Amino acid sequence: MKFILLFPTLIFFIPFCLPQLSELFLSFEEKPHGAASLAQVHKALLHDGRTVAIKVQHPKVQSQSVKDIVMMEVLVKAVHWLCPEFAFMWLVDEAKKNMPLELDFLREGQNSEKVANMLAHFPFLKVPKIHWDLSTKRILTMEFAEGGQVNDREYMKKHGIDVNEISENLGKIYSEMIFVRGFVHCDPHPGNVLVRNCPKSKKTEITLLDHGLYQVLEPDFRLDYCRLWQALIRGDMSGVERYSRRLGAGDLFPLFACVLTARSWTAVNAGISSVPVTHSEHGDANLRKPQCPPPAEKKEKGESGEPGGDDTNLSLHPY
Repeated sequence: MKFILLFPTLIFFIPFCLPQLSELFLSFEEKPHGAASLAQVHKALLHDGRTVAIKVQHPKVQSQSVKDIVMMEVLVKAVHWLCPEFAFMWLVDEAKKNMPLELDFLREGQNSEKVANMLAHFPFLKVPKIHWDLSTKRILTMEFAEGGQVNDREYMKKHGIDVNEISENLGKIYSEMIFVRGFVHCDPHPGNVLVRNCPKSKKTEITLLDHGLYQVLEPDFRLDYCRLWQALIRGDMSGVERYSRRLGAGDLFPLFACVLTARSWTAVNAGISSVPVTHSEHGDANLRKPQCPPPAEKKEKGESGEPGGDDTNLSLHPY
């Protein structure tokens, strides 16, 4: 197992940042509890009996990431030179901006505390507490989180967890981040979203992990995005076009609306809240050929892109 073989290298790296493991932990599991491209997580027990998760950055990831970004930039520029219509330099710019942020685990801990305070009014949300005395830029120690992945329906069925309740609460969490706060967790894959029944409260709990990367959304974007979703829900096609264009979709606004909602063009036209999800729109069927919207009709200059009507005083709060 490659991650077990990596453990001696990690233990060689840890003493440069912290005292010896035996001084800090009563026990330390050598086999990673989880692993990814930048780091792996080990489970350990503190001398006071608390269980913690220790996120350890791979030793050579910082130097390797610099090389990877340089290679990405060379390849993107080469493809752009061969095919001028290929304009993806923004990918390189995003990598240059975000990679250093993701590699700074102290910043991740700060993001974790910020979002925990920001969303403290949601009793169903749990963000693991950070142990700052056991953390550095390349090692992050936090409260160990129990639970099953948010896409594990068998786990939820076994533990009596209501899937619809989880879905609704996740919607509240991300609506608050996107529309109200403008501070959005950027990596909500199933491994970073755990669910369980809290032993103390006996209520369903969602745990949000991996706070290394957040996106800050400006108020104008949040308002336009909110107006777009309200137009999609109502079936207000002039609003769908207007706010899609304001968000940069241009003449591809029909395709943008279908991709954003994962609904057919028929459902978008009718208003996604008034049309049930069909079999072809659900589950693995999304891998099939989509129902493509017709090309947008050309508009006279000045017909789109400007807010108007009675939605200019729209509140940012989505619910």
